[in-house]
Amino acid sequence: MHSQRTFAPEGQSVPQARRFVRQTLQEWGADDLTDEAVLATSELVTNAVVHAGTPVRVGLEVDAQGLRLEVQDLHPHRALPLGVQRPDDEAEHGRGLLIASALAGAWGVDYSAGAKRVWLRMERGDTSGVSPTAPESRRTEAGADGLAVVELSTDGAILSWNGDAEQMFGWTAKDVVGRSWRELAQPLDRGATTDGRADVPSWADQRWQGICTVRRKSGATTRVFVSRVTGPPGEGAVVLIVPLARRMLLEWPAPQSRAVAEGQDPLGLREDALNRLGFQAYLDLVVERCRDRLGGQAAYLLLSRDLDGDFELTTVSGLDGSVRGTRAEMGDLGAPDARNPQLPVVLSDLTESQVPWLAGTGLRSLVVVPVTMEGRTIGALGVASDRLAGFSDEEAVLLQRIANTIAVAADRARLRVSERERRGWLTFLAEAGDLLAGSLDQDMTMAITGQIVVPQLADWCAVYLDDSRGRPVLQQVWHRDERAAASVRAALEQATAEPAGSDESAREEIALDRSGADSSPGDASPNGGPGNGEGARSSNGRSRDERLRGELRSVPLLARGRRIGLLTLGRAEGDPLQGEALVVAESVARRAALAIDNAQAHGQLQAMGEALQRSLLPASIPEPPTFEVGVVYEAAGERSVAGGDFYDLFPIGNRRWCFAVGDVCGSGPEAAAVTGLARHTIRALTLAGFPVASTVERLNAAIIEEGERARFLTLVCGTLEPQPGGGLRMSMVSAGHPLPFLVRRSGEITQVGRPQSLLGVLDQVEFVADECLLERGDLLVTVTDGVLERRDGDRMLEEEGLREDLALARDLPAQAVAERIRRLVGDFAPGPHADDMAVLAIRVAPPGAYPARAVPAEGPSAGAFPANRPPDRDDLEESTG
Repeated sequence: MHSQRTFAPEGQSVPQARRFVRQTLQEWGADDLTDEAVLATSELVTNAVVHAGTPVRVGLEVDAQGLRLEVQDLHPHRALPLGVQRPDDEAEHGRGLLIASALAGAWGVDYSAGAKRVWLRMERGDTSGVSPTAPESRRTEAGADGLAVVELSTDGAILSWNGDAEQMFGWTAKDVVGRSWRELAQPLDRGATTDGRADVPSWADQRWQGICTVRRKSGATTRVFVSRVTGPPGEGAVVLIVPLARRMLLEWPAPQSRAVAEGQDPLGLREDALNRLGFQAYLDLVVERCRDRLGGQAAYLLLSRDLDGDFELTTVSGLDGSVRGTRAEMGDLGAPDARNPQLPVVLSDLTESQVPWLAGTGLRSLVVVPVTMEGRTIGALGVASDRLAGFSDEEAVLLQRIANTIAVAADRARLRVSERERRGWLTFLAEAGDLLAGSLDQDMTMAITGQIVVPQLADWCAVYLDDSRGRPVLQQVWHRDERAAASVRAALEQATAEPAGSDESAREEIALDRSGADSSPGDASPNGGPGNGEGARSSNGRSRDERLRGELRSVPLLARGRRIGLLTLGRAEGDPLQGEALVVAESVARRAALAIDNAQAHGQLQAMGEALQRSLLPASIPEPPTFEVGVVYEAAGERSVAGGDFYDLFPIGNRRWCFAVGDVCGSGPEAAAVTGLARHTIRALTLAGFPVASTVERLNAAIIEEGERARFLTLVCGTLEPQPGGGLRMSMVSAGHPLPFLVRRSGEITQVGRPQSLLGVLDQVEFVADECLLERGDLLVTVTDGVLERRDGDRMLEEEGLREDLALARDLPAQAVAERIRRLVGDFAPGPHADDMAVLAIRVAPPGAYPARAVPAEGPSAGAFPANRPPDRDDLEESTG
């Protein structure tokens, strides 16, 4: 037997196709295949209507072994996947073919020049001797509309066989009387009993009803509906038999409580349906069957979310998939009743009140039942119809039975989604903590906070920090659309600014809530969200800035028990920050507050340290009248400004100058302390008139007196005195320091001075000053071991490497020489400096050159190239000798 029908490419074709399949199979007596065929038809026709958009032809063919279902559309180039895998729980596609493949014994897709045909083959559970009866042959059977009556003995033997039974099966009473009823009839399902049992019928001791196959005299079998009525005790029973199409004449309802207690599924699904399909596919199947069972055009499932007081639309049938994820609160239309959350709701007319996810569908009535678990409403199951008053109370009771049946699966699916989401949030918080902990810069920490929050938790966010009066001051704004960040910042600045001439109440109205609770800029409402509609206003009647439209929420930034600011988050209208997302936002705010507070404290300490370190170096490069000066200084470490190396150059009267370059053992604050001691001691002693040797001896004694805080110190200290011929006389002591390099105008390079004991080792030590004459054009270069000990693997720069570079730089100005040495050190080995580095270059003014004017240093490592100035009287005297 075969039949087919073509349907238009529109939404109403899906229920029409389901009705066609159901009616056809029932007429053919193939009730055992009806439910699966209707479900597969619904899925395949929906796919064809939505994706192909062409007329759809549904074909049915039934034989003794089972059913072949074909769904054909006219879009041959839209391929379907044959290797169907179980989709991810969050996938929005592929479930139709998954369900179809689970129901069918075989299936496939055939292509032709102008069409595509998806076919399914569904086999019968017991095909032995089963032969479907065509509608034509059934109409010619003499007993097709009769009532067969068979009387049985207590042991199941046939006692009587009426005429309708003879006409229905071909057996005469003489043929069957005395034979066992079990020889002719076999039940196809467990049926139902009056006491709630669902066993294979025992013909002599209880009342039973169900579908059986009865063997006809011709050898074929036919499927009928059987109702066995119990007779008086000890007198057997009477069996009433009708064709399946007339089963309503005999069918009586089974006790619901016992059926549910024994796990009977009111949807007629297989016992292993959940195991075979998985949670989400199973719920998709349930919603589809609810829609079919109640004759509706759409069905849906709402499930609650942990920590939230609302529901989320998770599964739909007959609706656009884009409505998934729609949120609803208890008491909203389409959700459980807030006053009686565990009772069904029947809405007979939706004309005046529309359910959001049913808007524009033309559906006019709705039945909603709660899904409860352990006394708590965890969701709702709803079916909608395009008819007014489309559902009766009996259908509401049926839907409630279905909801009770799926409650455990729905709760497990809900918990699985919640657990997956929670794991995602935990990972998000862990990564956020790592990012925030990795920064000690306040601005960078606030920037990281914005990058964490947007867009995961909000469309835009702003960070406010409290000033000394405790009032929040806008710091930074981030927006998922960078082009909109400036306008949001302007709106927030305007909202939190104090208007000229305003009183305190007006200022409080537009300012952020200083308690840090749930208010936001420009909004005095308790929840921090804007009013709804175009006329949304704040508490004093002022309209909210259009740039701040949406859902706003301010979360306090709390660190060590005090509020340091606010984190304000903006989201789209109708999508407030709540539930688990709000808990995550508060957790991010706590982490951000602690990171910002740490950055503030570190910044203050850093500023103090930098100020103290800068005090260890000269504030500017002086301007000696008879020689040029070049300086380079770099402290080891990313954030160090000054360390164990130092330099100094200062006048000591009578046109004399003192210079010093030193290197304290180690680095950090302890080395810096010795640096300060050395620099200021040298200044004090030389300005008091002590010669260089005595100055170094007294500095050694001062370092020794420091006791445990003392550090070894190498030092080159000398004085420069102008000579009548324009040169300089240098008196110098080298206390354990690398000897200075002297580059003569002729190109000769030597190291001057003698090595002597370093400072801070011996209590009593005598130093001897070395004298040297620097002629015009000569260059004196003093460096610390951070230059000479620069390493590249096993190689070190050392004196020879510096000597070669100085030979090339002998004619450069002093500052250019110092900068060249800096580049030499950087080029010699990659990476940051492992030791402090100081370079002091002094070039005696060559004949005819004007003395250099000193330029104030802009930083500890900055030097000034000499700048010419008009000569003064001292210069003229020196130039004339």
